[in-house]
Amino acid sequence: MMSPRYSLVIPAYNDASGLARTLRYFETCSAAVEILLVDDGSEDNTAEVVEQARLPASVTLEYHRQPHNQGPAAARNLGIENARADRLLFLDADDILTPNIFALLDQVDLRQDFILFKHHLATRKDQIHSYNMHLADRQFFSNLARGGYPAESLRLKDCPEAAGTVNFPWNKLYRRDFLLEQEIRFPDYRMHEDILFHWQCFLRCGDFAVLNWAPPLLTHFELPAAGRATHYVGEKRLAVVDLLAQVEDELLRHPDALSLEPVFAEFCEEIFTWMITTLKQDEAGNSWTQRYQDAAERFWSNSKIAPPEQPQDETGDEAW
Repeated sequence: MMSPRYSLVIPAYNDASGLARTLRYFETCSAAVEILLVDDGSEDNTAEVVEQARLPASVTLEYHRQPHNQGPAAARNLGIENARADRLLFLDADDILTPNIFALLDQVDLRQDFILFKHHLATRKDQIHSYNMHLADRQFFSNLARGGYPAESLRLKDCPEAAGTVNFPWNKLYRRDFLLEQEIRFPDYRMHEDILFHWQCFLRCGDFAVLNWAPPLLTHFELPAAGRATHYVGEKRLAVVDLLAQVEDELLRHPDALSLEPVFAEFCEEIFTWMITTLKQDEAGNSWTQRYQDAAERFWSNSKIAPPEQPQDETGDEAW
């Protein structure tokens, strides 16, 4: 059996159609890839889709069925523990890889602990090449003056704004040994579990790289569909306060804390603003705006880091 060069960890939960499309990509893949598919207690035909997959000899598929739904954190941690390759990627079940992703990543020798790359952020199922990202990511890649070919090493003290990008795990290529050595795992939360993982990777890395020269390497979907975690409104969302507090505690002990504090403050404020202005009502019609506002105020009242200054309108009042 060919030793894999890449291990791809894919949590799957009731998205058989998206998974089928993702697996079709690998039918013509020549890269040495190991797919670690973690079925998180799906109730649809996910197992059937896996059984029907026809993959070339270069691609192996390891299917892990969770006895019950445990959330993406447990699924991704299972993948980290079982991966055989040192080049590690996380995907969502319906993510679409660009045809040349492995050819481009092969140009990087991965001396760094992880590599950040661009992506397409799609809001429709037929929108494969959106050339769009969230504002924080667009600004970061547009303003970055470094990131030379093939993978210029960066240190957090020289590029603290990198930690302020959106906390996605699937827009990075990780060195698995780095995650193991630094004991970085996804915490056991159902919401915002990738925030702590994201920040620990930056805070604990020796160096990282940014593929600023490369085109977007995958398409990620944020669809306005009920049932997706992105649109959940309710009690579980309040876990973000505890997770951000854990990040702050580690950040304040970091040697570059002073340069990271404003980046973290802006990161927190963007999350709270999104929750308050977007996630207003749960499925039963109950309003959560005030509770999310209270959670944000509680976080800042306990924080040792000052919140970012709010923009003001022409009257001198805060704009929100």
